[in-house]
Amino acid sequence: MKNNTPETQFPAHIQEKFEEEIRLEIIRQQTEEDLRSNQIYQDFFGQFNAASVDLFIRNYARRKAVYLTRGPQYLSQKEQQGIRYKVMAEDAIWAIQQKKLFTLQCHWRAEQVKLKGIEHTTQFLLLSANIQHCSFITPVSRAEVELYMAFLRSDAGHQVQGFDNWQDYEGFRAEYENGSIPGFEETGDTIPAWYRFYDEQHGTASLLELEDIRGEKEARYRSLSRQRQLEDVRSKLPSGVQDERPYLSIFDAEIVESFVRKFEDKKTLKYCKAVEQFQQSMDDQMEVDDALDTLRNATIPVPVKSSGDWRMAIIQAAQRYELEQVAQLLPAVHQEYTFRVENCINFTQSIVDKKRGEYAFQLCELARQQILEGRSIAGENRDFNF
Repeated sequence: MKNNTPETQFPAHIQEKFEEEIRLEIIRQQTEEDLRSNQIYQDFFGQFNAASVDLFIRNYARRKAVYLTRGPQYLSQKEQQGIRYKVMAEDAIWAIQQKKLFTLQCHWRAEQVKLKGIEHTTQFLLLSANIQHCSFITPVSRAEVELYMAFLRSDAGHQVQGFDNWQDYEGFRAEYENGSIPGFEETGDTIPAWYRFYDEQHGTASLLELEDIRGEKEARYRSLSRQRQLEDVRSKLPSGVQDERPYLSIFDAEIVESFVRKFEDKKTLKYCKAVEQFQQSMDDQMEVDDALDTLRNATIPVPVKSSGDWRMAIIQAAQRYELEQVAQLLPAVHQEYTFRVENCINFTQSIVDKKRGEYAFQLCELARQQILEGRSIAGENRDFNF
């Protein structure tokens, strides 16, 4: 009997994403298998701490997949300049929502509000990763857009790019109380400049002074669980055995590039450099080059203020131009956003956000297990009623 059920047809852009995900996974699996089984890598790995090699292999396999699938895109990123400012304007919409979610997190930690389905603080990372669909916060208003436009045009606006960890309560509170995170004084501000600007305008700078009642309770239970886990691990370790070799880190750009240079072909090396350079956008020379490209492509004359460092003057001029372009696009982007909200049109989640959500889910599961185990160790009910 013939099956007349029509095959499911996906829009071209969704089908393309599926295919990219499949290609990423195939390359990752093949690379990981090769790294583990091919003898040519073993002398190289033998120089490093054995415990670090497995993590390096898994992470490098993912990176190589990115090199080969997205390297060409990064090499031709100049061609994407036309849509860059619109993407930044769309990100601004979600930055507004992240601030509202963080404010809600502070009140929830202080046990001033209850949120259905939210049992522990780590779940705010999951809400953050899926901010486009967070039901606990109101839609973005025109007044909020206008405030963000004012932020972009302020002296603090240049700090808007490259931020990611919007719900880092512990880091933000440490900086608020100490001026910086102890041990990380050289890394710069942790609290987003947008959060600071918003609080200054609304008189909510004392938000982080609210008592973290819920977080402190959780910390106690998680500490009990981690201590039990540590004792279990120590009891299983062979006595007197210690690996003194250096640690092999996927975050050491020099090691990664030397590994690619040694074991991969020239095309992969080229893609590796393109991707790594793209991700290390804070490099001074790259900043100057990018700024010059921005000014060359500017559609209006851009004034350059006098400065003792011409490089910084160029970078700041380019930043002001870019932020102004984003500010001018925001009303139109907000109009599109409002149309989607009013007509119940779903917001698509990017691959990056999807991966961030998967990672947040793993952290949530770990936190959940630790809290419940800590409750048991403390002789209390294995639930979240505390």
